[in-house]
Amino acid sequence: MKKLLIVAALGIFTLGFSQNYYNDYRGSISSINWGDVAIFLGLNNNQVHQLNILNNRYPDYNSWNRMYGKAPNRWYTDRYYAMEKIMTAEQYKRFYARYYHGQNPRLKYDNDYRRHFDRPQDRHDRRFNDRHDDHHDGHHG
Repeated sequence: MKKLLIVAALGIFTLGFSQNYYNDYRGSISSINWGDVAIFLGLNNNQVHQLNILNNRYPDYNSWNRMYGKAPNRWYTDRYYAMEKIMTAEQYKRFYARYYHGQNPRLKYDNDYRRHFDRPQDRHDRRFNDRHDDHHDGHHG
């Protein structure tokens, strides 16, 4: 019986631990106005398309957990490496400086993405799908 309780407790802890990483992942997307990014950096249509794909890669916890469940902190490296490949070196440097103020992106949004989560978006670039964070409609592309 003790073994069963330990396994159950470990499972609950692991789920909560991974869920926090997934919340950080979603926050790294929702805390940034990607339309502003496209305008500020002068991204071309292909770059915008690639960022949309990247931002929608894991629309729910289960899809994210299949990839990162055993190493949940690996998503940081994968995501920012993919962004570096999508943008030019100069664009990524400007993005990093503006949106992360030269800090490690994880530390930056850990400190303030929750503060800005519901902030209204001022400018809009139509090439970005505003519904990128609305993953409850059952359609996962």
